[in-house]
Amino acid sequence: MKDVIAADGDLVIRRMRDHPDDHHRMVAWRNTPHVREWWDPDDPPLTVAAAMEEFTALTEADHPTVPCFIELEGEPVGYIQFYPWEAEEEYLSTVGLTLPKGAWGLDIFVAGDLAGRGIGSRAVRLLTDHLFTEEAATAVALVTESGNARARAAYIRAGMRVSGEPFPDTDMRAGQRVESILMIRDRPGTAGGQ
Repeated sequence: MKDVIAADGDLVIRRMRDHPDDHHRMVAWRNTPHVREWWDPDDPPLTVAAAMEEFTALTEADHPTVPCFIELEGEPVGYIQFYPWEAEEEYLSTVGLTLPKGAWGLDIFVAGDLAGRGIGSRAVRLLTDHLFTEEAATAVALVTESGNARARAAYIRAGMRVSGEPFPDTDMRAGQRVESILMIRDRPGTAGGQ
C-alpha cells in the first residue's frame, strides 16, 4: 500500500498509519477548540481509545474512506480524508443531495495554529487533482457549515464553487442540525471545470 497519496514540493498528503503516534496526534487535534468548533461539535471529546477504534477501521484496505495526514516540510499539520460519494448514499438521501456518478468527497482540517496560511487550499487542490487523475473522479465535492467563512474562502481558492442552497446537515450543534452548503470542483475540461 502506497503511503504517499500526493505531493507538491513541501506539501505531502500521506495515508494515516494505524500507529499510536497518529492516533495521539488525532486526539490532540480533534480536541482543540479550532477543530471542535466545526468538526462534530456536539460529540464528546475524542479519547485515544475512540481514535484507535475509529481510525483503525478507516486504515483497513477495504474501507471506502481513506484517512490521511497533511505534512508540510515533513511535519504533520492537518488531516484530510477522501471517499467515493457512492459509499455515502444514506447520508446523501438524508440531506437531499444529488451528486454526479463518479464524484468523490473529502473532509479536511488544518491544525489550529497553522490555519489561515493557505495549507488547506493547497491540500484540497492537490487532493482533487489526484482524484481527477488517479480515480477518474467526475467531480470532487465537500460539505461545509454555512457559517464557516474561512473554510469557504479556502475551498474557493482551491477551485471549488458553492452548489445549490444551504441545507440542514446531520452534524449537530447545541442539539440542532447545522446549516451546511455543498461545494464542488468540477473535473477540469468539463463544463464549469477548471
